[in-house]
Amino acid sequence: MAFPSLSAPTLRRGVTLLMAGLVVQAMGHSFVLIVLPALGRQMGIADVRIGLILSLSALVLSLSAPLWGMIGDTWGRRRVILIALAAAAAFPALLALLLYGRLSLGVSATATFAMLLTLRLVLAALGGGLMPAAQAYLADVTSREGRAWGMGGMGAAFGLGGLAGAGLAFALGGRGWMPALGLLSGVAALVVILVWRGLPEPPRAVLPQASGPVRLRPLAPFLGITIGGLAVYSLIGQVTVLRLQDGFGLSLEASIGTAGGLMMLTMLAMITAQGLIVRRLARTPGTLLRVGSVVALLAGLLALAAPQVAVLGVAMAGLGAGLGLTLPGNLTALSLRGGPGVQARVAGINALAQGAGLALGPLLGAGLHQISPVAPYGAATGFLLGVGVLAWGATRGGCSPDALARSPADRPQGRAAHTEALPSKETAS
Repeated sequence: MAFPSLSAPTLRRGVTLLMAGLVVQAMGHSFVLIVLPALGRQMGIADVRIGLILSLSALVLSLSAPLWGMIGDTWGRRRVILIALAAAAAFPALLALLLYGRLSLGVSATATFAMLLTLRLVLAALGGGLMPAAQAYLADVTSREGRAWGMGGMGAAFGLGGLAGAGLAFALGGRGWMPALGLLSGVAALVVILVWRGLPEPPRAVLPQASGPVRLRPLAPFLGITIGGLAVYSLIGQVTVLRLQDGFGLSLEASIGTAGGLMMLTMLAMITAQGLIVRRLARTPGTLLRVGSVVALLAGLLALAAPQVAVLGVAMAGLGAGLGLTLPGNLTALSLRGGPGVQARVAGINALAQGAGLALGPLLGAGLHQISPVAPYGAATGFLLGVGVLAWGATRGGCSPDALARSPADRPQGRAAHTEALPSKETAS
């Protein structure tokens, strides 16, 4: 299957639309992650059950991701992205209907839980292709030297959406859930239409190696970093509002608003790190991994010991900055180790690791919170220590794009000329 060359302006328009899709998806995810634990209590659904919903949906998303990765390598990126974004647009509206049924129509808590679980699992399965397809799309339109720039942009879009979702939760302060969910769904639906009309299928080469298996051994440490980093992110997002209520004594409304503010700090720090530092260190993913893992670990220790909400806020900002460096560096290393022709499949495997982390975090956080409000933060610190060990171990010999390409597990086999359309951060600027 051949793909025609596209002009650089057309590809840049595609990247812009893709980033818009990532922003609205992350906005909805962040908002739901912050407010769902409190909404669960309001609807009479136990904390552990809400954690189970978030964990199982993340697990389904991750299990579906490798399949979507294979589909993306065969059918193309555009179709997979559209399906995933449509699922992201549908969930907030359907969640609002469930909330209305429980609070206004008297639907039982058990029935509401069952419907919420089913809805979340089905839409997670449909949305599992977004991250692998987006990662593969960016790999298709960037050179090796500009790969970290592309992955940093992907992380910045996720951070910007997370910031917007947290800001919405902060502004609401425990009120107006259904209009907010309707707004999220409407904005996401608008982006789906724009992507459907304007996102081009990126030019890519189908190489002979694309039909062979992906070698997992050279990817293993970076997949471990993915699991640990996303477990921390989802765990902290799940338990922050609960710690504010049960650990610091805030009311339901105050805890939701404050949790939204803390997540805004986290995402703002993540965006700043990805928008400034990643662009300067875009050619050295190993540096991003090493520096980011240290910053994140120090922030985790501070969050664990935080005696006041203000100190917790500083720790959350540090965590955002640390993950904002670590995750783009990790995506870059994975993409370069994967090589040409199997980018969507490598991204699908990474999405499986992402789902494992996202599934582990909420359930572990909700369970440990029953022991102590600070116990989940101890687990988060342990994950961050593991991320640091993997990051430093995997990059001991250097982790520049050339060093990764020269890895014995994956020697370069050539790239199609069209991948130089966005060759580096300098020309992309």
